[in-house]
Amino acid sequence: MDLQYTIETAVPGDHHRIDEVIAKSYGNGSENHDGDEVAMVNRLRGFSKYRDDFEVVVKTTGGDILGHAMMIEVMVGDNAKPFSIASIVELSVVPEYQGHGIGQQILMEIEARARLAGYRAMSAVDFSEFFTQNGYIFADNFNIHSTLPINLNANLIKLLYDGALYNKGGKVYYPLEFFKERQLEV
Repeated sequence: MDLQYTIETAVPGDHHRIDEVIAKSYGNGSENHDGDEVAMVNRLRGFSKYRDDFEVVVKTTGGDILGHAMMIEVMVGDNAKPFSIASIVELSVVPEYQGHGIGQQILMEIEARARLAGYRAMSAVDFSEFFTQNGYIFADNFNIHSTLPINLNANLIKLLYDGALYNKGGKVYYPLEFFKERQLEV
């Protein structure tokens, strides 16, 4: 497949088409589907720590959007020494272009942006093998636990530099905008 595309920061004019990409991507019986993905992305754009440069799209030379990703800052730790990491809250590629490396390209782009922004690690919640095939490991290995009611093996992390989580650990706390009706474990 000889497809030419760019990965760029999403702009407000892209939002409607991003919604369509997310809906298509998660509509195929995805293991990670809870029906709230589009609404969650829209809620997170109102998050006080939302960063435009942490939301990217894959566009063809003709302007079609083939993929999307969003990451946000989340807090990890306890009350004594919390620290922030970047968390991938949504990554999607339209079904007809899945399996062609576009997801990996999006992932490399947002990891580079997180590294440049000074984050020590990236987290992801994923029930498929995509993230583990791309260098993510079980967060439990670093004593980092999710506050979401998920399987332990779905809580993943990737260090953005060696020793990034040395003597670190705790629970991952998501902003309220992340949630529909789901609640945090305290």
